[in-house]
Amino acid sequence: MKTAKRSVMGVCLALFFCVFAYRGVMADSKVIRIGTGGKTGVYYPVGKLLAFGLTRQYAGKDLFWENGQANDSGIIAVAQNSAGSVENINTILSGETELGLVQADVAFEAYKSLGPFQETPDSENIRAVASLYPEKFQIVVRKDAGIQQVSQLKGKRISLDEQGSGTLTVMRIVMNACGLSEKDLLPVYLKPVFTREKMLAGDLDGFAMMAGVPMEAVSELSRIGVSLVPIKDEFLDKINESYPHLVKGIIPAGIYPGIPRTQTVQVFALLVVHAQMEPALVFKITKGLWSESMGELFAQGHPQASEINLKTALSGLSIPLHQGAAKFYTSAGLSVEGGCLQ
Repeated sequence: MKTAKRSVMGVCLALFFCVFAYRGVMADSKVIRIGTGGKTGVYYPVGKLLAFGLTRQYAGKDLFWENGQANDSGIIAVAQNSAGSVENINTILSGETELGLVQADVAFEAYKSLGPFQETPDSENIRAVASLYPEKFQIVVRKDAGIQQVSQLKGKRISLDEQGSGTLTVMRIVMNACGLSEKDLLPVYLKPVFTREKMLAGDLDGFAMMAGVPMEAVSELSRIGVSLVPIKDEFLDKINESYPHLVKGIIPAGIYPGIPRTQTVQVFALLVVHAQMEPALVFKITKGLWSESMGELFAQGHPQASEINLKTALSGLSIPLHQGAAKFYTSAGLSVEGGCLQ
């Protein structure tokens, strides 16, 4: 059913672009590229829904005429695969993308030029549009691997996600808190989409992923018997002390078939832009994000996307809002405290 839904969405989006390209709209619209993640994670389907929703709202011919005058601020949005949070920030800073989905802790490191961004020029020029939903850190293992706690990952074949991913950043933090390092494992660095066959064949004992739930990469492995590795309170407290944006989270029972309630670390997923993006354009994107039609699209398109709502748009922000986004929230009656830096 999910596959059919994704196929329908892809066909609709392709037809949508073809129709408007024929009408000459693409030539007059601004293309907005959205950095997402791997195809079996959550960033990618959420990014596709966002791209479709923004394009549907802003690429129409009627938007090019306001009070009888031409308006060239139409938008064509396109979701792009990526390695995840770190890469999404880097491509925004380099101008290769305009929007990106990013973990709040990774965004904070960029804004403060910490971690993987210590040598990145102008990394402080990253700004928030909105907080979308909490991401859960998921260490997925084969049941026959005998892994019930983080310490038992030692000596196991575990995929830590790609270089440039937020998952790898958090995995290193979790391992460090638990007294492990990458050299204690038999690590590989693959996106979940490339781990499925290796998990099925027994060539991998598990993989890690920071993502919303449910995640397709986990659901489709239920037939071989998988479980989630919990993180103990003592380690969560240690992590939170050093990384305030990483907090205790719970993956409820039943999210994945046969997997009980699991304690883990979570962080909010943010939608981010470059500080220098035009305020009027960011205002328009923010307004489109919180439109009724976008809400309906999110509700129908993905379980995690259905939880995206304006009430939590400012929850868990780790970097300043872009002034265009701040202007929208103020106009919507929300309190924006500080944090409005272009």
